[in-house]
Amino acid sequence: MIKASILTIGDEICIGQVVNTNASWIANEMTKLGYKVNLHSIIGDEESILIKELKRLLKETDIIIMTGGLGPTHDDITKPTLTKFFKDSLLLNRELLIELEDRFSKRGLKFTERNKEQALVPTKAKILKNELGTAPGLWFDYKNKIIVALPGVPSEMKYIMINSVIPLLKEKIISERQSVLLFKNLNTTGIPESYLADMIGDTKLFLGDGSLAFLPSYKGVRLRVGIEGVDFENAKEKLEVIIKYLKTKIGKYIYSEEDESIASVVGRILNDRGKTLSVAESCTAGLLGAEITTVSGSSKYFIGGVQVYSNEAKISILNVKADIIEKYGAVSEQTALELAKNVRLLFNTDYSISITGIAGPTGGSEEKPVGTVFIGISDESVNFANKYYFSKDRQINRERAVGTALTLLYKHLMGII
Repeated sequence: MIKASILTIGDEICIGQVVNTNASWIANEMTKLGYKVNLHSIIGDEESILIKELKRLLKETDIIIMTGGLGPTHDDITKPTLTKFFKDSLLLNRELLIELEDRFSKRGLKFTERNKEQALVPTKAKILKNELGTAPGLWFDYKNKIIVALPGVPSEMKYIMINSVIPLLKEKIISERQSVLLFKNLNTTGIPESYLADMIGDTKLFLGDGSLAFLPSYKGVRLRVGIEGVDFENAKEKLEVIIKYLKTKIGKYIYSEEDESIASVVGRILNDRGKTLSVAESCTAGLLGAEITTVSGSSKYFIGGVQVYSNEAKISILNVKADIIEKYGAVSEQTALELAKNVRLLFNTDYSISITGIAGPTGGSEEKPVGTVFIGISDESVNFANKYYFSKDRQINRERAVGTALTLLYKHLMGII
């Protein structure tokens, strides 16, 4: 099996000023190809540390994917350090120079000596074109191992990976007929991880030499199944056997076998059925609508929503009866029912969701402690609301309310509640 490591270079990453999204994206793409990513490393912009880390990673892995430090400024040390590491020299690449000059000219920018240095590349490197920036990617074949250096700018890194690196790595793993490691995700909702584990039972009965990981979040539990095979077909066959078994145990809780959110799945169902949705939010104050609209094309089914945070807004905008709020409270089943029904009528949608609760950390009572949330669902024939208790943390309560609301609508759409 071919092992890979990801090396991120940059003081801004080390001090926490920038989140390292590049490593996550690269690791995911490498895993899709069948490589085993078993090391992540982050270092600052320092030559001695980079050389030391390259030596360490080359002992442990077959491929190193590096990002960062390829720019034209004094703190970009990757290219000169790699040149030193490989006992190489920099040579002006005329083709790259012409491309850079042309790009600057078209943008009406002055081409300086510092920009010209971007066309200086190590002679032992294969140049990987970067159409989105000035720093090309560099590919080194070294003692039957590979080192790839990419820009740290995410869009530039992804462009080079997609157009140059991934095709080459895909060809490598196929041609060398190496064993591969494949993963499959099963996204579940509406059930805690401990209950899932109990329902699945003894993994020795079905997992073989595979792996099963439980990855919980406020939106549900993702099950990650991993398996090693002599090739892609062998690994896929093993995966399918395991997935088939899991479906017999927890099938009704699985909403997707792809890397997609519950919002995406709900949206697809609504869109396929030609149905529409509206929302009324109190304690989440727009988070539910924001989650729904993270999905491209959501305007086809999501008509709109209202944030009715105060009692006055609930009464004046969504016609919740004042005596209902006075008798039962703003956080109640009755208010949630009114909100759901009235927002559906206001926007003339097929379905609607309402959320009203006590997010905290203040505002709770003995009868309704912090974390109490009511979620309502309404359509032409059904109007119901469920009560939930989440936590004492404000943000967790808001996020859980959104995830639970979408799960509740999903179950209603699928007829499993």
